Amino acid sequence: MPNATDKPIIILYDGMCSVCSASASKLRKLDNNRNQLSMVDLRQETDLIKKHNLNPADVRRVMHAITPDGQVLLAMDSLRLTMQAVGRGWMINWTKLPIIRPTTDRLYITFANNRLRWFAKHKCDNNTCSTHTD
Repeated sequence: MPNATDKPIIILYDGMCSVCSASASKLRKLDNNRNQLSMVDLRQETDLIKKHNLNPADVRRVMHAITPDGQVLLAMDSLRLTMQAVGRGWMINWTKLPIIRPTTDRLYITFANNRLRWFAKHKCDNNTCSTHTD
């Protein structure tokens, strides 16, 4: 389901994180030039981070989505919105069910905390990966 405005949902990602960059690339492909999503490297858009009063370390920890009306969604909520925007909401709508939601939300945090260990193709050097703080 496309969003109701002509403005895309902004997805913040860490361009220095190989897992995050690969995910951003996949989301771009799913968007398929419909401009429902705007993938933004948080390290290159510091004004956007400041405008929404976000902590860069928090943004690197979990996915953040900014809706066209300025609402900031985190973690599974941002993933649910993103998948809905690219027409794949049906794949994860079940994660909103009352009994399942707390579990899937915790599983997302576990994934986010371990993504580099489990999926990174490159080692993190010089404090550049998303699990490092400023």
